[in-house]
Amino acid sequence: MTGADFLRTIAVSPSPHLAHLGLRITAVEPGRVELDWEPGEALTNRSGVVHGGYIATALDDACGMTCGSAAEEPTLHLTTNLNVDYLRPVQAGRRYTVAGTVTHRGRSRILAHATVTDEEGRLCAQANASLAPNLNGRSRTPLS
Repeated sequence: MTGADFLRTIAVSPSPHLAHLGLRITAVEPGRVELDWEPGEALTNRSGVVHGGYIATALDDACGMTCGSAAEEPTLHLTTNLNVDYLRPVQAGRRYTVAGTVTHRGRSRILAHATVTDEEGRLCAQANASLAPNLNGRSRTPLS
C-alpha cells in the first residue's frame, strides 16, 4: 500500500483530530492532497474569525498529508518548519478548500506548499513547510 492509497483509505473515516477541525479529505494523488474545510464556531477567536493557530494547523495537516501521499508506503512526516501568510479572514460555517503540494522531495527533507481558498477561489492563507519522514512512525499511526 502506498502513502496515497493509505490516505484514500482513511478519507472515509476521518480521525477525531480532522473531525474537530472540520477537515475532510476529498482528493489524493501522489504529491497532492485536497481537503474540504468547514471550520466550526469552536475554532473562532474573540473577534469572531477562525483563530490563526487553527488555520496554521489546517495548513500543516495538508503539508503533512501531501508528503505522506508521495511516500512509497504509509509514512508519518514531522514538520521541522512552517511559515504561514494570512491574507483574508477565515469565517466559521463557510466552506474552504485546503490544498497541499510537494514542491521538493529529498530522502531526508521534503518541502511542501499549502493554501486555503474560499468558495470564490480567493487565497485566504498559505504556508510553506519543511518536513522530515518519521521512519519510526511507518504504518503505526494514521497520517492525520
